[in-house]
Amino acid sequence: MRDLGNFGFAWRSIASVAACAVVLAGCGSEVTTAPALHLDASQHVAAHQYDKEWFNAAREGRWDILDALLKAGYPIESVNSSGYTALILAAYDNHPDTLDKLMAAGANACAADHNGNTALMGVIYKGQLDIARTLLQARCDVNATNNAGETALAFAALFGRFGLFDDLIAHGADPDHADARGNTALATVQAQGNLAAMEALRKVGATH
Repeated sequence: MRDLGNFGFAWRSIASVAACAVVLAGCGSEVTTAPALHLDASQHVAAHQYDKEWFNAAREGRWDILDALLKAGYPIESVNSSGYTALILAAYDNHPDTLDKLMAAGANACAADHNGNTALMGVIYKGQLDIARTLLQARCDVNATNNAGETALAFAALFGRFGLFDDLIAHGADPDHADARGNTALATVQAQGNLAAMEALRKVGATH
């Protein structure tokens, strides 16, 4: 499977946004349907003994496998080589029921990958706004930034998810947050000539 990649770094021009989308597409499931996993009730698994099964199950929304591994002691916050947790993968691959069960089991909805990108940022990119609203209920820091200093609101502005603006603001999003380069979301979309995004941001309080 290809990496989800740096989906927070490339959005300074239309060309860079297109490149970002190509990289992000790699998070899609490129796995075959996993068979059921049968473990004895008393069996305890080593920390990384079933990594492949765990992450494939998360991508496929296979709660039966995840649950079996959790009951056998598999660590719920395990990460793969890109820093993705099961929760990040289940959210990104649009498995709301599995996401809910992972959250109920104690999975950290605020966790970020190696690039600082959270599950919320990933589903905003995908346009999965219902899942985004579920993640907002976890009360994570809505102004958390990735390694480029970009927030969930900046993702929503860039990818045209204006329907989520009110939800983000209601949870405390700063409409004038500046990224690591000193650019606000409004300044970024203005540089792109994105009039719709500019208007939507100003409606929720962005000033510069």
